[in-house]
Amino acid sequence: MALIALLAGQLFGSGSSRSLPTRDHVIKAAVALPDFNFVGWELKAVRQLVFPGRLTGLDQLDSVEGSEFVRAYLDRYGRIRLLEEELSRLVSKRASATGEELRSAALADAFEPGSSGSSEAPGSGTSAGTGTAIEEARFELAALRRQQTADRPLVEAILRRQVQEALRDAGLGFRGIVWPPVHFVFVEPPLKLTVSPRDRISTIHSRVLQAEYDPVILGESENAIEKRTDLRAHITQIGGMAVFPAMVVDSSSLEWALNTIAHEWVHHYLFHFPLGLRYARNDEATTLNETVSDIVGNEIGERVARQYYSREEAGPAKPAEETLADTCACNIEELVTRERELEQKRWERYGRPLPFNFQQAMRETRLHVDALLEDGLVETAEAYMEARRRYFVEKGHPLRVLNQAYFAFHGSYATGAASSSSIGPQLQQLRAESSDLAHFLQQVRWFTSLADLESALGAH
Repeated sequence: MALIALLAGQLFGSGSSRSLPTRDHVIKAAVALPDFNFVGWELKAVRQLVFPGRLTGLDQLDSVEGSEFVRAYLDRYGRIRLLEEELSRLVSKRASATGEELRSAALADAFEPGSSGSSEAPGSGTSAGTGTAIEEARFELAALRRQQTADRPLVEAILRRQVQEALRDAGLGFRGIVWPPVHFVFVEPPLKLTVSPRDRISTIHSRVLQAEYDPVILGESENAIEKRTDLRAHITQIGGMAVFPAMVVDSSSLEWALNTIAHEWVHHYLFHFPLGLRYARNDEATTLNETVSDIVGNEIGERVARQYYSREEAGPAKPAEETLADTCACNIEELVTRERELEQKRWERYGRPLPFNFQQAMRETRLHVDALLEDGLVETAEAYMEARRRYFVEKGHPLRVLNQAYFAFHGSYATGAASSSSIGPQLQQLRAESSDLAHFLQQVRWFTSLADLESALGAH
């Protein structure tokens, strides 16, 4: 998300608020969480820039040592996530065991009053063992979190330097200087609320909420919005936010972290050009911004991974295989059909049925929902989305919500499964036809509409 859109949305409201000023107030009142305090965030960021404090150790690490330091940090975060899950399981187990002990004690008192206090209750050994395991997990978690807090500034500095060097090597600097500088922090970022009409997929209201993820509270807020407005709402966690410094979710995935850091930098960069300044002007402009940031961010992330984190020796080149990049689909329906045909060919070689593919299934869902809404079958589309949500849950993808607002938010990333936009394939085609990444970004930064993209493709 670009900074200009976020600040404008918070200070002035969305475009819909001018035509229906009371609707924004109704939505805000229905949400249990407060808006995110951007002013406070920026003031804190300014203080840290002016008084950065002393960061020791960066100059003493060579590139290999720096990369290993980052790997250790990410591995430790993965251990933290596993411990958090284990702790939740142990607490649930102890609660169940305690309830069984109380029931056993009650039965004992019923037949022999007072006897429960003279002997060990059934299951008490299990409860005691679980309690010990809980304390051990809590102790280890506290130690790991203290280490993460201590190491985080140095890890951020190493990643900033690595991504900035990759941007410079890709020609995205000016006379060796990358501007704006890469600047991010690992945080728990805010939540994003998206509201869409029922009869079409479009963002008519959005706001950024305080980072307090609780599925129960979020579901209650979404239901309250829908009851009071007859719109569809979706609140979700986001991976990053292009305020300055950018917010990036702490993660154990190196690929995800690198891609997201670079993605948010692209938003900072585009803010100085027409494409970035028009972020959130409409759905088309948002999709252009997010998709460009995805394409450039993923490519830069891959460059950093190859240069600093590749542990594999170069082997013989694999035989070329037909991919979507080798074809040019005229529309998104043709792209999906072609994707399925290619995947089916791959699996026919092994004589096995086509496995479940979330990307493909979600894309097909979006296309069918678009067709139903275009025919005016709103209730049918909503029933279909709920059925598909349950299907995805059965397949191991626990979607909490699947509605028009879900697609309005996730569909802004045109390379993602939830999008039915042709912008993704078209931008990918433009990137393939560009001489390099710098040439691609220099073209798209001046775009103000889909017509500019189509014109650029026609000129090639």
